Amino acid sequence: MPIIVPFSSEWITFAFFLFLILGLVGLSEVLRRRSRLSGEQTRQFVHIGVGLFVIFSPLFFRSAIQPAVLAGVFIILNAVALKAGQLKGMHATERRSYGTVFFPLTFLILIAVYWYSDPVILMLGMMIMTLADPFACMAGAAAEKPRKFAFWKDSKSIQGSIAVFLTTFVIVLAFLPLFRWLDGTPIPRFISLIMMAVTVGIIATLGEAISHAGSDNLSLPLSAALMIDVMQSLTFNGQVAVMGWVLFSFLLAYAAYRLKALTPGGAAGAMFLGSIVFSIGGLYWVIPMATFFVLSSILSKVGKIRKSQLTTMQEKGSNRDLLQVYANGGISLVMAILYFYTEMDIFYLMFLGSLAAATADTWGTEIGTFSRRQPVHILTGKSVPAGTSGGITVLGTSGVFVGAGILTLSGIYPIEQSLMKLSLIIIISGILGALIDSIMGGTIQAQYRCPACQKTTEKVKHCNNQTTELISGYRWINNDVVNLVCTLSGALLVGVMYLLFRLG
Repeated sequence: MPIIVPFSSEWITFAFFLFLILGLVGLSEVLRRRSRLSGEQTRQFVHIGVGLFVIFSPLFFRSAIQPAVLAGVFIILNAVALKAGQLKGMHATERRSYGTVFFPLTFLILIAVYWYSDPVILMLGMMIMTLADPFACMAGAAAEKPRKFAFWKDSKSIQGSIAVFLTTFVIVLAFLPLFRWLDGTPIPRFISLIMMAVTVGIIATLGEAISHAGSDNLSLPLSAALMIDVMQSLTFNGQVAVMGWVLFSFLLAYAAYRLKALTPGGAAGAMFLGSIVFSIGGLYWVIPMATFFVLSSILSKVGKIRKSQLTTMQEKGSNRDLLQVYANGGISLVMAILYFYTEMDIFYLMFLGSLAAATADTWGTEIGTFSRRQPVHILTGKSVPAGTSGGITVLGTSGVFVGAGILTLSGIYPIEQSLMKLSLIIIISGILGALIDSIMGGTIQAQYRCPACQKTTEKVKHCNNQTTELISGYRWINNDVVNLVCTLSGALLVGVMYLLFRLG
C-alpha cells in the first residue's frame, strides 16, 4: 500500500487526524445548536466525516500504533461523553445507542486483525460501516410508507435493508479492485467479484437488521470484513459453495420459522449465524449444527402440548427468538471465527463442546417434560413444581446424556488423535455444561412471584401483564444468560481437557 507522508513524524500525522476529528465533533455541536439540523442528522454527519478519515488511514500510517491509539482515545472519549450526556451533536438519536463507542472499537479490531496482513479488508470494512448505515437511515426516512420490522428491539425498514445491501454490493464491486490495485495485490476476476459482492451484501444486511442500540457498528462491518476474507481465500468452486451454504442457511431458517420453531428475529439470526459458520467450516461444521438445530426443534414440537402447561412459569416458549438463538449458538460462531483466523483444530473441538452442552441442556429439558415423577431440586433434592429452574428428573437426566452423545457422534474428526478419547472429552464437557446450566438455574437465575396468583415464575410480567416481584437470584441473570454460560462452559471444558490430554 503506497504511503502518503504529509509530515516528518507519524505522531504529527496522528495529531493532525485527532485535530480534524475533534473539529468535526465540534462542528456537529455548532450545527445542532444554531441550525435546524436534528441530532440524528448531525450524528450522521460525524459518522460519515470521521469514517472518511479513518478509511484511508493505511495510506498515511506505516505503523498500527498511532491509528490504534486514535481508536482507543475515541472509545474512552465517546463512552464518557455518552454517559455524561454531552456532545449531543454526535450522540443524539431517537433511541439509546452505543454506536459512537462501537465505531472506534470496530476500527481497533480491524486494525488488530488486518493492518499488517491485509489493509484492503480494513478499508472496505470501514467504508461499508461509514456509508451503509447512514444510507439505510436516509432510505427509511425518505420512504413515504416505510415497511417496518423488528428482529430484536430496534425498528428497521425494508427500504433501509435494501440500501444496506446495495451500498455494500457497490463498495465491494467497485472499491475492492481499486484498493487491490493501490496495494499491488491480485484483483479478483469479475465473476468472483460479483459473487463476493452478493454474499457480503447479504451478510452485511443481516448484520444490520439484527442489531440493537448501535451494535450494527460492530456486526455490519466485522461480518462484512470476515466474509470478504473468507471469499477471497477460496477458489471459484469454493466461492460457489459459500453461496450455496448461504442459501442452505436461509432455507433451514425459513423452514424453522414456518414450523414455528423460530420467531422472525430468530430465523434472521439463525441465517446470519449459519451462513458464517457453514461458509468457514463446510460440511464438518454443518452436520453438528444442523443435528442440534433440527433434532432439538423436533423435540420441542413433540413436547409442545405438555409444555403448554408450563408456560406460566418459564420465561420463553418453544419458538426461539434472536437472543435464544445466540445464547445457544453464539459460542459456536465465535469458535468458527477463531478457527478461521488460527486454523487450530482445538477450536473445532470446542465448537462441538458448545453444541454438545446446548444439545444436552435442550434434550434434558424437553425429554424431562414427559416425566411422570415430580422433579427435585438439583442441589437440595427437594420436590419442586414441574418447569422450575434447577429441577431435574431421572428421565430428563437421561436426555442430557443422550443429547450430548448424539451431538458428539455427528462430528467429523479431521484430527490425528484418539477418536474415543476425543469423543469422551466432548460428551463429558456437554454433560457438565448442562449440569452447570441446572445449577445456575436453581441458584442465581432470577425468579419472580406474581402478585395476583402468587406463583413463582421466570417472567417479569405475569397475570394480565402485572409486574412480578424478584424473590431470588439476580435480575440480569435470565434464561438466555444461563444458556450462554452453559454453551461457553461446554467449549471451555473441551479446551481444558484436550490440552491436559495432549500434555499427558
